[in-house]
Amino acid sequence: ITYLNSPDFARDLIEVCHAVSEILEQQPRCLFLQSPVYVFGDIHGNLEDLHFFADNIWKMGMDLTAGKFLFLGDYVDRGMSCLECVAYLFGLKILYPGKIDLLRGNHETRDVNGWEMHYQEKSFLFQCKERFGVDLGEQVWEECNQAFDRLPLAAIIDHEIFCIHGGFPRPIETEDNMTEIETILAMPNIVSIMPAYEHETDWMKQVATDCIWSDPASE
Repeated sequence: ITYLNSPDFARDLIEVCHAVSEILEQQPRCLFLQSPVYVFGDIHGNLEDLHFFADNIWKMGMDLTAGKFLFLGDYVDRGMSCLECVAYLFGLKILYPGKIDLLRGNHETRDVNGWEMHYQEKSFLFQCKERFGVDLGEQVWEECNQAFDRLPLAAIIDHEIFCIHGGFPRPIETEDNMTEIETILAMPNIVSIMPAYEHETDWMKQVATDCIWSDPASE
């Protein structure tokens, strides 16, 4: 517990973010996976859920468990163990890059996980600053978001099952009439989305936003 509240944990997590970023940046924006695949929804800083999965699904370890593991995003905010969840999942991705895949949710954006006024003590940014102090906490938060910027947006299992945090992106008018999957694959490997980097064009922002949001419309 002392370590988890120390600058040593902050510095180690920053190194983990750098290592996992190199792995994530090499992956396509839409993954093609072969079953069996365990698929997991929102974690939202709930370390107890990850403990339950570890005790019941990969209890012998991911490397000795048949199949792959796909997480659909929203790893932070709303729960009180956001830092531990990020460290654990990123660590697994580094140890077993071919066994676990992490997609991006809308909470893996700065505008959302930095919204302290709304989420208060359950905000990822708040927890980073509360744990490590303002300066080091903001550095940890930014490094985690740099890794989030590199998370894939979608996955397809056995060419039949489409997995995503939000939904299908709206069609983009292009000369070669790209499909929705092709537009996801055409996305840059580094996008911030909210707020966007300068290199992100309007169609890129639309596709990425649709992938991580796409909440049902009221009308």
